[in-house]
Amino acid sequence: MKFAKIYLVRHGEVANYKNIIYGYRPLKLSKKGEREARETAVFLKNKNITAIFSSPQKRTQQTSKIISQVISKRKTKVQTERDLRESGWGHFLEGLTWEQVRKKYPKETLLYNREPSKIKKGESLQKMAGRMLKIIQKIIKKYPGQNFVIVSHRDPILALLLKISKRSFNDLHKVQYLCGTGSVLEVDLIGERLINKNF
Repeated sequence: MKFAKIYLVRHGEVANYKNIIYGYRPLKLSKKGEREARETAVFLKNKNITAIFSSPQKRTQQTSKIISQVISKRKTKVQTERDLRESGWGHFLEGLTWEQVRKKYPKETLLYNREPSKIKKGESLQKMAGRMLKIIQKIIKKYPGQNFVIVSHRDPILALLLKISKRSFNDLHKVQYLCGTGSVLEVDLIGERLINKNF
């Protein structure tokens, strides 16, 4: 039986001086974010990484390139996968601060905080988890028994882990503390079975 590891990485901190919800906007990493990406890369350096897959957003691309540089002097190619993209539910909130969101969309804000699985606007956590799982299964077939890195975003990563663990998507906020910028979350792959090692 083949055994491998998947390292789920959240991008480094973004230079978000207006403190807005940035969604798909092409914001760059802050200096702190670049440092977080390097620290993450150092952790991954001796993990026998075969491949790095990234969301198309600028912040994940930057994070992925830093990881590739540190672990292999860019020999490990960064492959972009659209299904690793940022949450689609927040896309319509782009450019707003959370204070503005609470005033403009009070019901949605309350629902997201209490029962995020019931959000109707944009992309549901269920769909997010589904597309994340789909791309991981594709990668597993391409790189059987090999360790790889996925660089994505907080809600998609956590939605995937909740699905793997068969937990309610309403537990999203209970596990958010695990997925700060630059964090690494591990999933074991035993045969074709994914095992969440984080909660």
